[in-house]
Amino acid sequence: MARMEHDEHGICPAAAYLRQQPENLVVNGYRNWIAGLAHSDQRYWDAAWATHAKALGAIDGQIAVDAMASLVRQLGACATCPLRFYKPGAGHLCRDECLVLGMVAGAQHGDEDILVQSAKLLTCSDACFEVVEQASAYAAILLSHSQRLTPIPLSAIVDIDMRAAHATSQASGSLH
Repeated sequence: MARMEHDEHGICPAAAYLRQQPENLVVNGYRNWIAGLAHSDQRYWDAAWATHAKALGAIDGQIAVDAMASLVRQLGACATCPLRFYKPGAGHLCRDECLVLGMVAGAQHGDEDILVQSAKLLTCSDACFEVVEQASAYAAILLSHSQRLTPIPLSAIVDIDMRAAHATSQASGSLH
């Protein structure tokens, strides 16, 4: 996930990364939940639940979606800027989506540096602990169903943040 360059067919590596079920659950769960809030549209929340229920079962799917909702609520309450996201199903990743993946992967792999650094880049430092708790709860639910994300190196999180800052200055927040 460090530096994403298009392959010889012009395909963005983020699209291949998002074909992995654990990563897709996280990213599209985040996207659907925020889209539901942004558009006041229940269909997005239903889509998040359906995807999680298919992968985890109806009961644990609901528990996972509730955990994602709690994470998004906590992020919304303490994010340093409005949360960014692509529409559900998009084959690219924005900075905030990468950082959410970083938090969940860090929690699953016991990598506190990734978990905390990703949270710090999304939040004010006073609320970082609450975000870490919510991301860890969601990560544990996925892990209990063998939905283990690929580890993300700290250098990738640093690169994502630097590239996003540069891209923002050039009016593009896409990482691909």
